[in-house]
Amino acid sequence: MALSGLPASAGGDFAVREKGGPRPEAKADKASVYIVRPANIGKAIRIWAFADENVIGVTKSNTYLHIYLDPGTYVFWSRAENVSAVEYTVEAGKTYYFKQKVKMGMMKARVRVLPLSETEGLEVLDECEKFSTMTDAGKVRGAEIAAEKLAVAKEKAAES
Repeated sequence: MALSGLPASAGGDFAVREKGGPRPEAKADKASVYIVRPANIGKAIRIWAFADENVIGVTKSNTYLHIYLDPGTYVFWSRAENVSAVEYTVEAGKTYYFKQKVKMGMMKARVRVLPLSETEGLEVLDECEKFSTMTDAGKVRGAEIAAEKLAVAKEKAAES
């Protein structure tokens, strides 16, 4: 099934289109947040990204995600074989970048979420070839994961 004319992935939980169009514009009343995964490690492994219970999307290698958020403090977290999280405060009118640093684990890729400076964020964003967008089925699955793992993510964020 396609979302906005985009081809669905083989797994059916997200769609990917080539990065080529303009990136989302900043909004005066919202924070603009990018999740970037510029590495080829664990190429086919899906890694989920969230801001609290908000499903941002799923990445594979060399993809990025984008979301607008209300100003405030969020736990930005990703789920692969593990859960990695960082608490971060975002402000309206500003852009933020978080990198999913991936390494191979026992059965899947392990992930670490790292906040990046604007310079670092723009650099790795340029390395990403594709933009990932969620399908309806992906949103449902993401909500299930968020309900199941948000408490773990908050614990991980408190530890970091």
